[in-house]
Amino acid sequence: MIKLTSFWRAMLRHCRNRAYRTAMTEHCPPIKLWFRRNHPTSFSLCVALSFSLPLSLCTASAGLSPTEHETIYRELQEPILVQLTNKRTIPGHSIEVSEKQIQIATSEGAGEIIYTFNLDEIKGFNIPGESYKTVIVEWIETGETEKAIALLELLYQQRVHLIPLLPASESHFFIYYVELILASNNPARAIAITEILRPQIDNPAALRALDDAILTSYNNLELYDKARPLAEKWLAERAPYGDSALGYYVLGTDKLRAEAYDEALELALQPIIFASPIATDKLGHCYAVAISAALGLREQDYAVTLYREMQQRELTWPTEDRTLEPFHTTILKEIEDA
Repeated sequence: MIKLTSFWRAMLRHCRNRAYRTAMTEHCPPIKLWFRRNHPTSFSLCVALSFSLPLSLCTASAGLSPTEHETIYRELQEPILVQLTNKRTIPGHSIEVSEKQIQIATSEGAGEIIYTFNLDEIKGFNIPGESYKTVIVEWIETGETEKAIALLELLYQQRVHLIPLLPASESHFFIYYVELILASNNPARAIAITEILRPQIDNPAALRALDDAILTSYNNLELYDKARPLAEKWLAERAPYGDSALGYYVLGTDKLRAEAYDEALELALQPIIFASPIATDKLGHCYAVAISAALGLREQDYAVTLYREMQQRELTWPTEDRTLEPFHTTILKEIEDA
């Protein structure tokens, strides 16, 4: 009996209603040439390279086997279908999107035709690989995050030029990508992607998730001048009894760096006091800020009390934060001596 990997089980579901084949050619498509000449309609013929995913993605991604990567890559290289308001459908690849127009390259013999359409001529798009979103969710749920992030990268690169023209749900989906990138400790990449996604998002919960990702990214990069106003805005819009204490943590550590220990303690205690039985993200970080502030105020007994309470709630100290690191050393010594 052949044992299927999770990838191939997902692929069987993905391909059930689709005639599927894998192109047996080199990973990267050949360069194609086309020639410019006048045409009475809204497209022209030019000399250029055919559209493809970035060259760096033409080899197996981390988390995907070469066979998995080749199968997915080849499908995502298939033409999109551009649905026009005049009921025509044009197959091709997006090569450029501006504020008013989109250019689509479509094969014609040995070359390509470039169609240029005004955005008000576009009704919608049919993009290959849509059902891979289900595969990604399955992989995230089963803990196969390396595979999920590799597939998300391929999907993102396929669609990045079209994101401003797609429904908001498309940008909502790529929040998964931002969160996985943050988890893999690449905050600079996360910031770059959020800047593309955010203008397209209108769902309040999705916007909050994206704003959290941006704030986390700036804080992790230690770009505190960027993080500070975002944290202040975060506090103005959120309640201390919500499902996250991110803003209190970021602004609290900012006050610690300024040696404004009273303000840091006040900020950090708010989500601690109002914490609900439901897990609050960054609550352990706020305990660490409160303990650090108490130590800065020379309130060692109170710091020890907070640390023990933190342990009772099974929260851990954020060892990756360099601002909190010296206070962690001090509180451990205080606990040892107590």
